[in-house]
Amino acid sequence: MITRRDFIVTTAATASSPLALQAAEEQHICLPLRALPRVRTLSAKPTGEGRLLLFSDGPETPPKLIRSEALERAFGPGTDLVLQQPDHWRMIDEGWFAEEDLYEPAEFEDPAFRIWHANYRPETEAHDLLYDLFQDQITGPFGARLPDLGLELGEHPSTPRYATAKLDGDWCLPRLTDEVAARTTWLVVDGGIASGEFER
Repeated sequence: MITRRDFIVTTAATASSPLALQAAEEQHICLPLRALPRVRTLSAKPTGEGRLLLFSDGPETPPKLIRSEALERAFGPGTDLVLQQPDHWRMIDEGWFAEEDLYEPAEFEDPAFRIWHANYRPETEAHDLLYDLFQDQITGPFGARLPDLGLELGEHPSTPRYATAKLDGDWCLPRLTDEVAARTTWLVVDGGIASGEFER
């Protein structure tokens, strides 16, 4: 007959054994990786009208994603419905999936392509980051002008979604840099201006 004390000692010994630790690690590996929060950097590029367009350090074209079938094979049905694109990118960077499990969204008919445009395209992402940061000064849903900063946030009538954050000129950069730094450590404005004119 096993006593309560023997049961506790046996359970503790089993749980700390190498096999138990390996099983726990394998169980952890079977969960999809989530993208870790990271500091985002905004840069500026000249427009044809003498203003500056802000853009994030996000990918300039849609990066590869993991095919739904590969996600379901690894984690079960419906996994692709609960993951965001940065989660895909992190697992790909970690080498979790082979090249044949990946694809590159490139067609307007592909919902993943439109999701990248709407959320992760560098210009649109810069808009969204600043829109969230200055929410206390914004009254309308489709755009705003912050005169003290020379900043204009605008949603453009296009499909897929396209939104921009523009400064009235390079004289606005230091003030925006200081204001962003005063509000958060998760967003940084690069005070330099990228070479080449933005074309759109």
